[in-house]
Amino acid sequence: MSALAETISVFDAQSSDIDEVVALENASFPIPWKREYFSVEIGAPHRFNRIARDTAGRVAGYLFCAHAAGEIHVNKIAVAEEKRRQGIARLLMADVFDLAIQIQAEEIYLEVRVTNFPARRFYETLGFVHAGRRTGYYFDGEDALVMVHSLKEPV
Repeated sequence: MSALAETISVFDAQSSDIDEVVALENASFPIPWKREYFSVEIGAPHRFNRIARDTAGRVAGYLFCAHAAGEIHVNKIAVAEEKRRQGIARLLMADVFDLAIQIQAEEIYLEVRVTNFPARRFYETLGFVHAGRRTGYYFDGEDALVMVHSLKEPV
């Protein structure tokens, strides 16, 4: 068992997690999602929402996804600043890849700020490639890169 597996547990997100998720969201993003956005995601159909907790029970990270029609879309992922670069995001994304197998998804999509080079590199290590650009995607006007991981068998 890895040291990370001994210190981090991952669970389905519950309504009771919202306060901690929102606090981490506010600390992680210049333009955070509103509380209501997270609330409507929990328990909604075709959603996959995970919470990573440390041994003290604190939220160390979270992941919110939607899936339908052979696609998974990673809507949000964040890791607490003091827990970054310890494999928590990789652990959360491993759950997404497991979900992809379960639902026989063909692709996983996400958007990332063009200036977020650490996140872009991280997604590339998971096999994501650039698939497009959304001009002015974020509320502050910054563009997003669309990244995709194809799960289809090569032809």
